[in-house]
Amino acid sequence: MPIAPTLILGLGGTGSQIVEKVAQKVKESESEQVSRIGFVVFDTDINDLARIGQANPEIYTVQTSTRNTVGEYLGINTNARDNWFPVNEMMNRKTLTEGAAQVRAISRLAFDTTLKSGNLTPLHEAIEQLFRIDKDQEEQSLRVIITSSLAGGTGSGIILSVAMYLANYLKAKFPKAKAITRGFFIQPDVFYKVIPGVEEQQNLQVNAYAAVRELDAFLMKGDNTLPEQYRNLKFEFPRIGADGVEPVEAMPYDFCFLFDANNKDSGSLDSFDSYIDHAATCIYTQSIGPMSKKSNSREDNVLREVIKNDGRNRYAGAGASRLVYPWQHVRDVTGYRWAEQVLSSQWLQFDDAFKELRAGQMQQREAGIAVRETDRGQSFISSIDHAAKNKEPFARAVRNQCLSFDAEGITEVGEQWDTYVTALKEFVADNSSDPSTEAAAAVMTAGIQGLEGDVQNASYTQVFIDLDRHMRKVERAAEEQAGVLGYTLFKSDSVAVTKQRDAHRMETYLRDRVKGAFIHPVSARYFLYQTSQTLVAQKALLENDLEASRKYFRDFEALHFDDPSTDEVETADLFATRKLNFKEKLTKKPGKEKQDMIEDFTLYLRKTEEYGTQIVYRAVLIDAMDYVSGLIAAFEKFFISLEINLKRLRTRVEEARTKFDKLKGSTTRYVLASSECLDSLYQTMPYAGGVTSIDSDLSESIYNRVRDYHMLKDEKDEGFFKDLYNHTILGYFKSEVMSSYGEQIRMDIIEALEREFRITTQDFQEENMRHYVIREIAKAKKLAAPFIEQPLGEERHPIVACAYNPMIEGDADPKRKALISEYLGNYGGQHDEEISPQEILFYNAIYGIRARDLSKFAPERVDATEHRAAGEYFTAYYNLVSGIKPSVGETRVITPHIDRRWHSLSELPDLDDDNQARQLFDIHRALLLGLAYRRIEWTKTAAGSNNLYRFKSSTGRDEDFVVSNGTPCDQFYEVLDALTINPVAVTDILAAVERVSAKERERMRVEDFAQTRFGAALQQGIRLDQLSDEFERFSKARFSLLDVGAFCALSTPSEEYVEELQFAMIGDFLEYLRRDLSSVTDDDEVNAELERVLLEQLRVFAANVEPYIAETGRSFVQKLRTVVRPVMNFAEEHDLFELVRAAEALDDHLRELN
Repeated sequence: MPIAPTLILGLGGTGSQIVEKVAQKVKESESEQVSRIGFVVFDTDINDLARIGQANPEIYTVQTSTRNTVGEYLGINTNARDNWFPVNEMMNRKTLTEGAAQVRAISRLAFDTTLKSGNLTPLHEAIEQLFRIDKDQEEQSLRVIITSSLAGGTGSGIILSVAMYLANYLKAKFPKAKAITRGFFIQPDVFYKVIPGVEEQQNLQVNAYAAVRELDAFLMKGDNTLPEQYRNLKFEFPRIGADGVEPVEAMPYDFCFLFDANNKDSGSLDSFDSYIDHAATCIYTQSIGPMSKKSNSREDNVLREVIKNDGRNRYAGAGASRLVYPWQHVRDVTGYRWAEQVLSSQWLQFDDAFKELRAGQMQQREAGIAVRETDRGQSFISSIDHAAKNKEPFARAVRNQCLSFDAEGITEVGEQWDTYVTALKEFVADNSSDPSTEAAAAVMTAGIQGLEGDVQNASYTQVFIDLDRHMRKVERAAEEQAGVLGYTLFKSDSVAVTKQRDAHRMETYLRDRVKGAFIHPVSARYFLYQTSQTLVAQKALLENDLEASRKYFRDFEALHFDDPSTDEVETADLFATRKLNFKEKLTKKPGKEKQDMIEDFTLYLRKTEEYGTQIVYRAVLIDAMDYVSGLIAAFEKFFISLEINLKRLRTRVEEARTKFDKLKGSTTRYVLASSECLDSLYQTMPYAGGVTSIDSDLSESIYNRVRDYHMLKDEKDEGFFKDLYNHTILGYFKSEVMSSYGEQIRMDIIEALEREFRITTQDFQEENMRHYVIREIAKAKKLAAPFIEQPLGEERHPIVACAYNPMIEGDADPKRKALISEYLGNYGGQHDEEISPQEILFYNAIYGIRARDLSKFAPERVDATEHRAAGEYFTAYYNLVSGIKPSVGETRVITPHIDRRWHSLSELPDLDDDNQARQLFDIHRALLLGLAYRRIEWTKTAAGSNNLYRFKSSTGRDEDFVVSNGTPCDQFYEVLDALTINPVAVTDILAAVERVSAKERERMRVEDFAQTRFGAALQQGIRLDQLSDEFERFSKARFSLLDVGAFCALSTPSEEYVEELQFAMIGDFLEYLRRDLSSVTDDDEVNAELERVLLEQLRVFAANVEPYIAETGRSFVQKLRTVVRPVMNFAEEHDLFELVRAAEALDDHLRELN
């Protein structure tokens, strides 16, 4: 059954690397499902994207940057500048092609610009391609996987943007398609191996916490479980083709898998690349591989737990492992060993003999003995001839491949190089003449024949002149023809040169005359050296013939036309003027001299033809000699390269042999792959090949590659033969291994485990072997532990699965079938014939995790049973954001969020409810104590025209509060907002109060709450100057801490009022009062004193109830009850029974008023 259409997106550099790995795994699997999988990567780096696209044409790429600077982007995207981007002068000059510099908001800005510019077409094409494959797929659930680092800037900055955009796009374009989206996010710890600096690591930790906090909020929003105070939280995109922005409502992810550096059993991998590869393996296994269907179906059951936890436990961890018998590695190691054995002992022995000879000559020269330089080719020939004479098998085989034998293959009848040179000569003779000169020769023959009855001297002179002219034409034509033949025979870059079987082709003689197999490369060298010598000898003979021909033509005129009886040298022209003798006049017939001349003219014409052939043959011989010497040099280069590679091969063999020894930090367990096992297997697989019985195609490939090297016109690269060696030659030996021992090597994984047990223990007991197999399967399962830390709290139940080829069950072995059924089938086993029989895949996932359940994200926890320090991500994050001031121009700290406001509790909930409560407690405490200690005041502005709320900083200066909406802080409820978005102010106020309180405690002789600054403020009444100034009924009123909450509710616009927050504020006021009072009161008196103070505070508040109602109307009564009810709860919790009764009475009174 086909998988659902699957879209895999990689964000940033890390995400792109993972997607590239997943795509490679899909290709390696040769799965038929490839058309149902789409890959898209997003990055700012055009070079990385170009490389990925070139290496993987199936991956769509989206560049989310241009050469513009951040400042230029913000000039275009004014919404970002004015509302959410953390504007900073230093960042304005940064170009986005340089990356996001770990500033996540830069990546969001880049994505918005990419969206606005309409440059997301590759993403759209990838999606449409998935639905184009099968129209029915629109009815299926599209599986989406988005992978990225949480730690950097580029990917981490758009994990929300991409998910929200994609959900909205699918809803608009394919409304019937339901998408299930998983995030797969790499945590900072994975990068510690490549980013060792502590400061850089802390930046990664901060980004991770910020990204997960954002995810957490929008997951809750998607589930409609976000607390009411965050009802205005939204995600916006710029409108395409129009101004402004539009909000997007969507569930970004169904599940978020977090990938840590350690698995839940504290295991780790050995390198960053291993983590990237393992992340890709997990994604492949979970979403594409044979276990994906089971993973998907079990995931559906997890949703029930998600619903129970308000959608905040959508985090998960996954792990995968493999039990693999690497049969290809066994094949390769054996092939390498065979190659080393054969190439070292045979192929290079004659070159080694030459080097020994050279070394001996060098020693002789050093001793002062004059020694003639030995020719390498002659040495090679002599070494082979001598070894063959001594009946050395390889040398005899090499020589025999270059000889001709009788029909019975016994008697030597010739040498192939001589046969070739003879055939070459015949070919030249047959193809040396030019048609035009042949026609001219026929005319010349007729002219000569016409002299039979001609006695006129001038006629003979004319024939000679014509013959001489013809000879020179033949000479020129021969030179031209020589060039054509030479190019055709030796310079044409024809790929089929070894396929042609023409007698005049040298390569024809590099094949066995009977079977047609290409001869061994060493034989080819022997043939070339012999051919070179034969060509040199042939050319020497030809030079003599040519010189004789030239002399013949040079002397012909003098020998035939000069009158030896005169001193003057007569030419053919003078011969024409000579008088006829008496007999010629009388008989009218040529005399003997002229008859001889007619015969010599005929010979001249024949010699001319021979001369033309000699000219062509000489040029062809020169080309042949160049060709052969070039091939010899190329072969020598190849064999030198081979020698170098053979030295490396010894290292390569050892590295391959020990590759899996003591392998750690991997989730793959390799079976039967240790050096001990490989050595044992090698002993059972000796090389079975003959001395020259290498594959004909291999020999031909080597020759063609060597010829290619010779034919190169450009500069010749030293590494030219690397591919020939690594793939062609070594590949041959690997193939030979499989031809001889393929069935033995390709055993299944269970057989491999059994063989491993026998080799390593020398124990052949069947029951012991069975227990070993079971034990190793159990270990492999453990390696699949999810790469996420063990969550805090209750144990999560994992989802486990495995997949294997049904072939490993065995056809006729009931014990094998029972073992597979019990230890794999019962572990979520899945049959899949596409999986290699040499491996078993395991998958393990845990779901239902809240981010706060992971210690790195968790705050400090201190209770009766444990004291746990705050997590490193949590600590790094709050250390940074605690220094962010609300004014963009005032703060030097750049927010790690993609919105400059989102670090504030007023904008996003914290990951931990208790930590959020503690932060709110500090904010409420800062408000209450700021009023009590006069650190927060309602004062005139510098212009004196109106009043604003200001606070006294630790420097002693009064500072204006900044409100989140950008307006002056002129309403009391805005003080709470201003404190919430300004952790610096909260810390400042509380630190100042603590200093004053500490001095008070030092001065006080008797501990008495009433004598403290806070106690006195409560007794005298909290100053709420704005309430007194603006509402006449409160002009002379005394205010309690409950009035702080009531006034906050009174000043809050109805659309911003959140009852839950009001309730929490009063609760925090009461709890702080209890703690502060307890610090200066004896334990046995705390409750009594606390009740006394609170009864007084309630009485003061009750006196103000009527004025509240009178000023605001009965609609305010419910908000007043929200002030009283926390008092009732607090009193009941601490057994303050009189306070309970008083609070209940006041609440009853308010209920009646309502």
